[in-house]
Amino acid sequence: MPTLTPFQWSSFNFFGFYCAYGVLVPFLPVWLQHHGYQTDFIGILIALGYLFRCFGAIFFSKFVRHSNQLIPLNRLLTWASVLMVIMVATGVASPWLLVPAIGLFHVCNGGAMPIADTIASTWQQQIGLDYGKSRLFGSLAFVLGSISTGYLVAYWGNNSIIVILILWLVLLGLGLSLPPRQLFQQDSQVQKTTSISYWQLLKSPTTLKMLLAVSLIQSSHATYYAYSSLYWASEQISTQQISWLWGLAVAAEIAFFFFSKKWFKAWRISHLIIISALVSALRWGLMTFNNEFLPLAFIQLLHAMTYGMGHYAMVRYISAQPVEHIAKLQALYFSSAGCIMMALFTFIGGAIYEVSAITSFAVMALVALPAIWLVPKKLPVQV
Repeated sequence: MPTLTPFQWSSFNFFGFYCAYGVLVPFLPVWLQHHGYQTDFIGILIALGYLFRCFGAIFFSKFVRHSNQLIPLNRLLTWASVLMVIMVATGVASPWLLVPAIGLFHVCNGGAMPIADTIASTWQQQIGLDYGKSRLFGSLAFVLGSISTGYLVAYWGNNSIIVILILWLVLLGLGLSLPPRQLFQQDSQVQKTTSISYWQLLKSPTTLKMLLAVSLIQSSHATYYAYSSLYWASEQISTQQISWLWGLAVAAEIAFFFFSKKWFKAWRISHLIIISALVSALRWGLMTFNNEFLPLAFIQLLHAMTYGMGHYAMVRYISAQPVEHIAKLQALYFSSAGCIMMALFTFIGGAIYEVSAITSFAVMALVALPAIWLVPKKLPVQV
């Protein structure tokens, strides 16, 4: 059986996961609408999905006791995700079957996300793996997944979305079945992560303020993630153009991450957060005035600063913390910014979207602004 270097294994892990994610986020609402579900119900499903992903991330990360459990667990969660998506596809006609199937999928798929980051981070610490370059494959994959799905759906129809998602996850599972050439060194590093609780981490005022600030910025993307594809389609933007809009946003994110160390290493974290919050407010404000492809394409490039800069700032903060705190801080960051707050504002955005799509984006502009005052101002440059 062929083997992969740690860099190849980690990069493929990110690549396969985010190819599937590039189908899931933009096109699951379209697939659900194709099967007759209304926008308000779709919004509830998406919001609940974030909560289930939060549970999966916290649950599976909590019970890892040593590093050599990480890869088998990652494989198990991937194949479990495949099974759950098949259940979603077969149960779509009944909301009583669909809701638990989607919930179980998000528990498994959401649990795999911080595990993949922990695998890469552990190899980074032990053998010097370049985490940034490995993670770039995930961003590239999201572009590939979203753009290719847009074109495939144009030929095969909206019902093919779930099939494309299954195929990407199967490809990921097959790739992860290949063994890495180098396993983790056995030390006490992962055991140390169990010595501090999530609650103890949250009792740090600086950490709590950072989590709240970044969570507001990230959750201001809620209407965009949940409803932009439906909104753009209602404005007669084609499926291919929608896929390009998603791809342009992530391409801008990739460019940001590629140059972030060179351009922003000397910047204070607080300044990065403030800029990210201001540009987020600008981005969602501009969305309320534009519904044509070319202006939207420009607006999508701001994703580099609304998502990319905020994420980069939080990763810098987490990386400067004690080693035994990092894994659980990653889980807290994923759960708060990517799940709990995202679910809350998906509910809120969905309720407003039912009345006015434009107003829903305008409210998201206001969501990001409090981060300017929440972020700790005295964080040193080198953090």
